[in-house]
Amino acid sequence: MRTPRAVALLMVAGVIATACGARLPENVRTKAADAVLGSGTSGTGSSGTGGTGLGSTGTGSTGTGSTGTGSTGTGSTGTGSTGTGSTGTGSTGTGSTGTGSTGTGATGSKGTGTTTAAGTCGAMSGNGVNATGLAIGTIADVTGPVSGLFQGAEEGIESFAQYVNNTNHGICSHQVQVNFKDGGTNCTQNENATSSLVNQVFAFVGTFSLYDNCGANVLKQHPSVPDIHVALDPAAEPLSNHFDLEPGQLGYATGMFAYYKQKYGSKVQHVGTIAEAIPSALAKQAAITHAATVAGWKFVYSVNEQPTNGNFVGDFVKMCTQQHIQMFFTVTEDAQNAATMIQNEKQAGCPSSLINVIPIAYDPAFLSALGGNKSLANGLQGYNEYSLFFNPGEAKQIPELGNLQTWFARTYGNQPLNLYAMFAWVDGRLFQQAVENAGKKITQQTVLAALRKVKNYTDNGVISPANPGSKTSGNHCYILWQLNNGVFSRIADPAVTSSNPGGYRCDGQWVKK
Repeated sequence: MRTPRAVALLMVAGVIATACGARLPENVRTKAADAVLGSGTSGTGSSGTGGTGLGSTGTGSTGTGSTGTGSTGTGSTGTGSTGTGSTGTGSTGTGSTGTGSTGTGATGSKGTGTTTAAGTCGAMSGNGVNATGLAIGTIADVTGPVSGLFQGAEEGIESFAQYVNNTNHGICSHQVQVNFKDGGTNCTQNENATSSLVNQVFAFVGTFSLYDNCGANVLKQHPSVPDIHVALDPAAEPLSNHFDLEPGQLGYATGMFAYYKQKYGSKVQHVGTIAEAIPSALAKQAAITHAATVAGWKFVYSVNEQPTNGNFVGDFVKMCTQQHIQMFFTVTEDAQNAATMIQNEKQAGCPSSLINVIPIAYDPAFLSALGGNKSLANGLQGYNEYSLFFNPGEAKQIPELGNLQTWFARTYGNQPLNLYAMFAWVDGRLFQQAVENAGKKITQQTVLAALRKVKNYTDNGVISPANPGSKTSGNHCYILWQLNNGVFSRIADPAVTSSNPGGYRCDGQWVKK
């Protein structure tokens, strides 16, 4: 069931180091590593707080005439546990008959923490800034061994720009312009793309590129340029001007494993697992299984399969008939292979009582790969360190997802909303918050200062809490889900409280590897 590119990609292994964070699913990094196997190009290798309700500034335009007046712009209320959006004011028009038009502030989504007061946006200056515009740069791999690998990142940041430009008058009355460059799944191309933009944009936002370490070589020489993206290479993460939605050292949390132990008891003493035999995946697999072991799991069968393998019947024969596993867990394979594994379990004669915990299955590609056999996956369980972002019903609980889903659909029609698009959107919202909290003089330096103060950032619940400002791991929060009849849904969890934006369960500890 593997795509044909995998055969050609087996030639070289270990071209990507393991990134530090935990929120990005490990199959994403594995897929990135797959993408460059055999490619012949290796790289070297806030005061604002998360979940803020943002009431943006409304600005009345200037009329002309002796008696004209500017109407009042209003910033709608951003609601959260503590924050509310303040009211912006329209500027006064003067002249014989003209009137100032109404400025309208954007609606703040449900969030927690302090609120950016409308009217506090100061004068903006710096690279990429003009009287009405604000240029940001985004680099994503859309060409290379896997066509369109991280195309979703471009789609997500463009959707964000459409959203703020059409509902919020841009950021601090500046229309956001995305300057996009293809990273080409290539070190030199990424570095050249970064060099071409670094003096043309105010910040880099939403980048998703395998060779982001090569771009980091440029950004290191320009420490005043903010860079907000999920780093795929560890070399990109420590820069003083880099801010990540999943910072922290290599390791994993124990909370989800403790939950399954409490739920299934001794069954977690009989676990089988399959990992993809790529160094980046194996390093992360070791961190994950170590955390699970600390929480009381025991892996009785563990095998590393080559990227070209698309049939796991033999593994399941050994697991089910020889080792008699009672639970199967995988997290470093991709969603298509996970679907193959579900089908292979039945072919190998595994018992229907086998419990499947497969976090990587939360992906439209998993359901597509199952085709008409979706019932085979009934009861499958998993966890996310982010919301069920492509579920239409999830927006009822997390209004910010309604913004994402609506504007993505308006911008890209029926294109599937994937993980890379979601992260780019959240990167954009973090950038917006930092600019709006930068003070009376908005420069690259004051935005960097605002970013360094950000902690417990969630984009109103779209992701679990992150600490991009301090570059430390978040609060080990996650949601639990189950799949039935092709529908992913949350598992009712009494540990989740209404005061927790996004409904995340926060427990366990972070275990370093």
